[in-house]
Amino acid sequence: MIGELVQAGFRLSGQRDPRLVRGLVWSVAEGLLAAAPYPLLYVLLHAVFGGWATPGMALATGLGLAACVALRIVAARVGMPLVFGGAYAMMGQARLRVADHLRRLPMGWFAGQRSGDLGARLTSDLELVENLWSHFLGVFVSGLAMPAFLTLFLLWLDWRLALVMLAGIPLALLALAWTQRAAARPGERLVQAGAAAQSALLEYVQGIGVIRGFGRFGEAFRRLEATLDAQHAAMLAVELKPAPWLVAYGLVLEAGYVSLVLAGGWWLAAGTLAPEVLVAFLVLALPLYRQLFEVGLSTMLLRFARRALVRIEQILAEPALPEPAHPRLPQAHGLVIENLCFAHDGVPVLDGVCCEIPACGLTAVVGPSGAGKSTLVHLMARLWEVQGGSIRLGGVDLRDIGTDALHRQVAMVFQDVLLFSGTVLDNLRIGRPDASREQAIDAARRAQAHGFITALPQGYDTVLDEGGSSLSGGERQRISIARALLKNAPVLLLDEATASVDPSAEAEIQQAITALARGRTVVAIAHRLASVRHADQILVLDQGRLVEQGRHAELLRLGGVYARLWAAQQQARDWQLAAPGHKGD
Repeated sequence: MIGELVQAGFRLSGQRDPRLVRGLVWSVAEGLLAAAPYPLLYVLLHAVFGGWATPGMALATGLGLAACVALRIVAARVGMPLVFGGAYAMMGQARLRVADHLRRLPMGWFAGQRSGDLGARLTSDLELVENLWSHFLGVFVSGLAMPAFLTLFLLWLDWRLALVMLAGIPLALLALAWTQRAAARPGERLVQAGAAAQSALLEYVQGIGVIRGFGRFGEAFRRLEATLDAQHAAMLAVELKPAPWLVAYGLVLEAGYVSLVLAGGWWLAAGTLAPEVLVAFLVLALPLYRQLFEVGLSTMLLRFARRALVRIEQILAEPALPEPAHPRLPQAHGLVIENLCFAHDGVPVLDGVCCEIPACGLTAVVGPSGAGKSTLVHLMARLWEVQGGSIRLGGVDLRDIGTDALHRQVAMVFQDVLLFSGTVLDNLRIGRPDASREQAIDAARRAQAHGFITALPQGYDTVLDEGGSSLSGGERQRISIARALLKNAPVLLLDEATASVDPSAEAEIQQAITALARGRTVVAIAHRLASVRHADQILVLDQGRLVEQGRHAELLRLGGVYARLWAAQQQARDWQLAAPGHKGD
């Protein structure tokens, strides 16, 4: 099992760090040195029983024991840093591999994942494997090597007693196998319950404002409590279900010691066994059995580590967006969409969409909720893979450009702005890490963000909390626009950047977007039709189909979907909230 886990670890990290292997070799040497004092003590014991022991022999034995201890310290001093260094380096590489693979997965894969389960794989599962390699692997190998060397010594000393001592081990291993089997199903339940608990806790914390605002604090707490109770029950089952078999494993080992005492006493009385040999067996069998019991307990952790490795490898096994063997770069920045089709879980979202989006112009995408607007824009950014038809940028299919090259051509400003923990300057540089401070400040000025940034305690060096929650929605949106300006990509995708901000910030954000859109190919999802009435063209989606296309005045004259949406929004502008009991004029 240990070899299988090491090989799986090598697969996970994608490399073999030689320090880990060398460290394990030193761990084996440490186990040998831990067993070496016992043969030395036997030699002295044999001399004492034989009547030919001398002070010099005792001194030599003492020096030998001291040398074993010193060499064992040296082996541990050399081996453990190698194990730690190799393990941490490989786990660091494994984390980078998983993170890079996640970056290349289609967004649809994330939609099908529970955040708690995915978070558990990326945190607790990886941590378990890391602890296995760094803190457990060397100790386990050393602990396994010591009884192995002691067994060889005892076989040399008296094979009859050694066979009696070892006779119960196959039965003990059978009990250990049943222990593993008994823990298998509760272990799976524990993994599922842990993921559910993590999801419930995350949902509870993130939704605490809504929960309190709607007076559902008690019910939400009871749901959380039920989830945590299920996790508690799963944890108890993992401990209790295999307990009888684990006790049986220990009892079989203890029975082996009793058998050793009985057989040794019989042969001693018959005169076929030397007293010093029996004493050596009685003394050495105790640490040997104790070490075997500890190894048995450790195999439980190995099983959980194997399960964690499988869960992580499942992520790496998910097919990433295919990359071209020879990427092609577009020479222009107009988009051509031909017979585009896409479905979520078998439900069609886009069906046969065909259109052209000219370079250096503004194209708006409008339509009722669920028409497929966001999906269309996400496909343009290749966050999802096209399932039918094609999207070409500058005459080159997006699949032939390659993800990294495409993302250098495209900047995105979406309605939900994500800011990372770090300084304001770090967040501005996300799309262009090599940008100078002056370039970042210039982008912030053009995005109407310089004023509020300089008012922060440390200005551009202010550390933002997770998600930038200390900033208003309009401020976060302007930082998002500033980093898109700094990236300076020729294609810009917008998802109603002003939909969730207050009117006082909307004017400034519109100015920033105007600056951002200048000289670029812009595709903007619009819910407020008035904000895109001057677009070069408007694409109208309805139930996944492109039903209308043209400029604002042309679409109004058609009297179709766009005209109905426009009329509804114009009517909504005159809507007012009446006072309670007011019946109107």
